Amino acid sequence: MENELAAEELTMGPPLPGTELPERETVPDFSRREFALRELMDEPCTYADYCSAALDLAKVNRLTRGYGPTLKFLGRVLERTGVTHEPLHVVDVGCGHGDGLRTIYRWAAKRSVPLRLTGIDMNPYAARLARECDRREHVSAGRIAWVTGDVFATELEKPADVVVSSLLAHHLCDEDVVRLLRWNDAQARVGWLVSDLRRSERAAKVFGGMARLLGWDSMIARDGVVSFRRAMSVEEWTALVGEARVLDVGMGRVVVERLRLG
Repeated sequence: MENELAAEELTMGPPLPGTELPERETVPDFSRREFALRELMDEPCTYADYCSAALDLAKVNRLTRGYGPTLKFLGRVLERTGVTHEPLHVVDVGCGHGDGLRTIYRWAAKRSVPLRLTGIDMNPYAARLARECDRREHVSAGRIAWVTGDVFATELEKPADVVVSSLLAHHLCDEDVVRLLRWNDAQARVGWLVSDLRRSERAAKVFGGMARLLGWDSMIARDGVVSFRRAMSVEEWTALVGEARVLDVGMGRVVVERLRLG
């Protein structure tokens, strides 16, 4: 990571007026989705702050085995399609700094599975940090394509075989969650998977305790608990998705998936 950053790169401005969360709430409500709550990571911040939060979030995902459902899904995809010389195109929507795609890259390399990988994220910092991490983790330049922009306005260079997203849905309003699912259905030839938090008071408390114990970045520690309140329940997902499969995979996570073949 670059040690010195130009002053104009250090800030995108202060949080938007009226978006700050109170430090304490007497009785947090987990009975319904609290999407109106804001997360600091969704607001303007410095590149340094983004890096600190993103790298700690990757630690959380590894500690909680957050990438497991995605890898299992890809394994099922390969069982249905078989391994061919033509690489499967896997698109990660809301990829952040790309730790999930690098995990998929290493998983596929161990199995000699040819994949084409594309990550899409709206935050301009995401692709920048992703490329830095690629170099640091010895992922050859160009093996993963990083795209900055709104996924709904993005034209893929090659049609997607599989679309995945992790920890994105709770950042979207109900209407945009539906829009994402429709986009997945329209773009993914083989199947798609959405992995997100499941609204859970117990999981939020466990996360908060772990954040304090392990000294995670303050933005992640605060946003994590809020994220559980912004997330949907298994019942809400089930009512929303129709034909797709909804699974409670534990650790405060829910997976929604659709596999077309077989």
